[in-house]
Amino acid sequence: MKLTSLAAAVIGVLLVWVPSASAGPMAFNFVQGGYAEGAEVTGMFSGEDLNDDDILSSFDGEILSAMMSFSGNSIIPAFSLDFDVNARLFGLIYFLDGGPLGDDLAPPVEGIALVSEFFIYLAGPGPFEQECGVGIECAVVSSFFDGDDFSNQLLTVTAKVPAPGALALLGLGLTALGAARRRAWQRRHSPA
Repeated sequence: MKLTSLAAAVIGVLLVWVPSASAGPMAFNFVQGGYAEGAEVTGMFSGEDLNDDDILSSFDGEILSAMMSFSGNSIIPAFSLDFDVNARLFGLIYFLDGGPLGDDLAPPVEGIALVSEFFIYLAGPGPFEQECGVGIECAVVSSFFDGDDFSNQLLTVTAKVPAPGALALLGLGLTALGAARRRAWQRRHSPA
């Protein structure tokens, strides 16, 4: 009986803890190829879905950070934009459906726009108001001095792995549950 109560309590705590872990701040990495000479954009953004609409939107104050780096080519030199340091974030919208950034055309349209004094990065169908793909640009990196380079690939987005502390807490709970089950089994099966 004690095992059942303990197991129910631990499972209840885990069920409460796991959803609340996803309801807090989330972080994502992204990558986008398709630029001239094999150049690519890599970056990350983080935010919290404050209004529970399954969308992260800078227009709702939900983006905590965003940055990107362009690897560079003969058209545009390598550069990085970080909206906390050297760039303005004109907009970032990401649907929390696990798909690429820029695959959702329903309003609000997914996309990202980071602009600094010398460089611009626009991606997603939002800046171009059309569906991107083969022959249609999904993104542009631009230098006010060197020109523009375009990609026809969407941004692949991956969630960052949860912090080690959160995983350790989950592991500790599962270990405690296993130990309690083992003690209960030993008590039931030991000679009296």
